[in-house]
Amino acid sequence: MKRLWSVDELGERWTLSPDDVAFIAGNADAGKLGLACQLAFWRSQGRFPDEEADLAPAVIAHLAGQIGVEADVESYAFTGRSGRRHRQLVLDHLAVGTFDHAAEAAFRSWLLSDMLPREPTLSALEDEITGWFAARRVVRPGSYRLDRLVRSLRAGHDDAMLAAVGDRLDDGARSRLNALLADDGEGAAYTRLSADPGKPGLDSLLAEIAKLELVRGLELSAELLGGVHPDLVKRFRRRAAVESAWELRRHPDRIRLPLLAFYCVPREAEIVDGLVDLLIQITHRITVKAERRVVTELLEEARAVRGKTGILFKVASAVTGAPDGSVREVIFPVVDERTFQALVKEALATGSAPARRVHKAVRASYGAYYRRMMPKLLAALDFRSNNSAHKPLTDALAKIRAAENDGRQYFSTAEVAIEGVVRPKWRDIVIEEAPDGSERVNRINYEICVLQTLREKLRCKEVWVTGAGRFRNPDDDLPADFAECHRSCNSPQKWALKIP
Repeated sequence: MKRLWSVDELGERWTLSPDDVAFIAGNADAGKLGLACQLAFWRSQGRFPDEEADLAPAVIAHLAGQIGVEADVESYAFTGRSGRRHRQLVLDHLAVGTFDHAAEAAFRSWLLSDMLPREPTLSALEDEITGWFAARRVVRPGSYRLDRLVRSLRAGHDDAMLAAVGDRLDDGARSRLNALLADDGEGAAYTRLSADPGKPGLDSLLAEIAKLELVRGLELSAELLGGVHPDLVKRFRRRAAVESAWELRRHPDRIRLPLLAFYCVPREAEIVDGLVDLLIQITHRITVKAERRVVTELLEEARAVRGKTGILFKVASAVTGAPDGSVREVIFPVVDERTFQALVKEALATGSAPARRVHKAVRASYGAYYRRMMPKLLAALDFRSNNSAHKPLTDALAKIRAAENDGRQYFSTAEVAIEGVVRPKWRDIVIEEAPDGSERVNRINYEICVLQTLREKLRCKEVWVTGAGRFRNPDDDLPADFAECHRSCNSPQKWALKIP
């Protein structure tokens, strides 16, 4: 029971009716406050308090003020002889029935049809059960009996859900699910399917793509779990996830196959989400590592050579004194070779655009290592957008997918989208001049720009992925009646000025 109550809550939940006040006055010479506490507590909670600590001090004070006594129940024994007699008086006053066979049957029916399909939390279920007994004025059974009854009904409901899902599996699906637990020489496929993605990198991304291909090969539709509460799906998924392939093989078919279905159907969305996360992290990682490398190089190269005016004076004096001499004989004796090397490095560091050097490093890293992920990634994930402004990006992804095996290093500017895909500052790097003077698109540089733009759009859900969970279609998160309410709220009639 909560300990803090506002004045309004006390008035709403703990106010005695005139009949209650008359009942207390006529049935208790002593212990009136205890009787009032028993009556009000049962009406609110559907059971009797066992001790004073079950009631908040504010509640006791509120009840005492209504019957005109002091707020002191320390001497009242809630489970003593007087307390038990008062409980019977309260039950008679409220016309509370016993938890007989008819009441138990009604409770079972209510729990199975109304509560358990909603997969309530333990605290929510306890509140609902309390409300059921209070509303129907039925004596709540003891904790042991009630807990045993609820556990039995919950276990029966779980068995019914497993049986319902198991009946939806055809023979082919059953064979494919059982094959997950068989040892194929590299261990059970289920073990690989349940493994964590690991450290972000190309190997982990390719491993996740292999998992996605494995779970899609099971050909389990989302309708297989139709009608099952999402929280119940999560509970069965967690139950299967903590068991090894050996433990799952020990279950009978009626438990093993539905459990595998509860694990594999949501597992596809989890793997897709993991792949998108890896794509976002790897794309960011390529750029960050390139930036760090370039910054380190710039710091190393940008050590300014001091005294350039003096160096120039020495070189000029030596050259004018011996204009026909060689560099090694005339200049190096006055300014050594290392000083000239330092001057060259400084000029390169300050004269080359850092952004271009970063892109050059990104290109080297992507082309040599990470580019291998592109074909498999585009084959595994279906990127979509509800906004036509992002169609150039989805078209660019489709073009890269279609050009996988043609071996070309360049695209023509007419066959790929530039606007909305390539940032203006990178266009002079992506678009090059061909030998015939026309413009062409450098394929690797274009793919890098596509990945960077895709990362940005995925993070803000402007682009979504088919079959994903967290990166799903944002329209799926809208209320079912959103379209109707949107039309109603934006209708011209609603906002039209009413001129008298």
